[in-house]
Amino acid sequence: MNKEKQFLNGLYVNQSPPNLDWLVCKIGIDVPQLLSTLQNSNEERINLDLKRKDDGSVYAEINTWKPDQDNNQNNNQNNNQGYQNNNQSNNQGYQNNNNRNWNNR
Repeated sequence: MNKEKQFLNGLYVNQSPPNLDWLVCKIGIDVPQLLSTLQNSNEERINLDLKRKDDGSVYAEINTWKPDQDNNQNNNQNNNQGYQNNNQSNNQGYQNNNNRNWNNR
């Protein structure tokens, strides 16, 4: 994974004035620069994280995180196995309850 910070050229985030608590931030767009950046991207979707620097100023960083395909498949298999085990336990409990109810008649 690329650990280097990536920014969306043409998009500028500015901190809101302190007396306007209803305004989260101001965003400026340099249209030609942003369009050029987006057209040169290989991604269909770009996720941004709005972050705050130590000095309080705000900036937008491209979130480049992507799930690991192998790890994602293992998680799905583990989740499916857990689901199957849970269903087997639930079905066994259901059968035991039905047997008890039937015998109590």
